Order: sequence, then structure tokens, then C-alpha cells
Amino acid sequence: GSGGFRKRKHDNFPHGQRREEKENVNPSSALMASFKSFQLELDTRHDKYERLVKLSRDITIESKRTIFLLHRFTSAPNGEEILNESEVKLDAVRWKIKQVAQELIGEDMYQFHRAISPG
Repeated sequence: GSGGFRKRKHDNFPHGQRREEKENVNPSSALMASFKSFQLELDTRHDKYERLVKLSRDITIESKRTIFLLHRFTSAPNGEEILNESEVKLDAVRWKIKQVAQELIGEDMYQFHRAISPG
């Protein structure tokens, strides 16, 4: 037509028919069980990915804070205190790196490599 709206594919079906099709799906069928299984697997993988992104960001932030702290070492009168504080911060970074390694045990690391920044 001239300037009218295009007809969509689903406009050919009555609205009630789609609802009836949803109601006719057996929730205990093998197909639905498969989809639930896939849903659980994908949700688990997504949650792990998000945890890795957060850990990676935390590692980057703590590393930068430690670096900036050590930059103050030469100009500060309390050098020993700064070194002790930086050691505590580096221990926190090591702990987070260990958490990343534990998350990746038994996983294909390449599925999650984009979650971990090299920063």
C-alpha cells in the first residue's frame, strides 16, 4: 500500500489461538525439561561470567590503588607504613586472582576470557 503499515506475519493468526497454544504445552514434557535444563545451564554460565567481570574490575582497581600508594613512597616520611599498607593491598589482589582461578576450575577458560580484563 501507499504509506500504510506493513502487515506482520503474526497478524494472520487470531489472538486467542496463540494463547491456546501456550496453554496446550505440557510442562512435564521431555522438550520442556530440556529447555529448563538449558535455561539453568545458561543462567549458571551468565552468573559465573558476571562474577568474573566483577572480580576482574576489583583486581584492576586494587592494583591501581596499590601503584598510586607506592608512588607516594619516595615523598612520604613514613615509608615503612606505606610498604606495609601496600603489602596488605597486594594480598587482597592475590586473593581475588585466586578467586578467579577457582571460578575457572573445570571450565573452558576461553568461554570466559572476555570477562577478565588484562588491566
